[in-house]
Amino acid sequence: MAGIIHGRITTSSDDLEDAVDGKFLSGKTVRFTSLPTQIKYLLLEVPSENTGDVYIGGSTVASDNAPAVTKGTPREFTFRHDVKEAPGDLSDFYASFGHSGDVINYLAITI
Repeated sequence: MAGIIHGRITTSSDDLEDAVDGKFLSGKTVRFTSLPTQIKYLLLEVPSENTGDVYIGGSTVASDNAPAVTKGTPREFTFRHDVKEAPGDLSDFYASFGHSGDVINYLAITI
């Protein structure tokens, strides 16, 4: 049965490495969920109040290998499982943050 789930992914300064003059040089990847969660739609939103960019991808996501989600704009992923395309899995998504306290909000339609 389809459902809707939502949440917020964030990081703290304890999660980030190499703070120099208040700027974090490398971020930590944060997994959306560890539970396998089949989805057919994912909507991401990065608040315009964030300090830095947020990058979305797999477990090795980083600023040099994944697209940034621009502050104040949404990003959508649609998985058309009804036409023999495999559904998405929320546990395959990770976010990489460059600054402490930045967040990404998500809403997913589950299968």
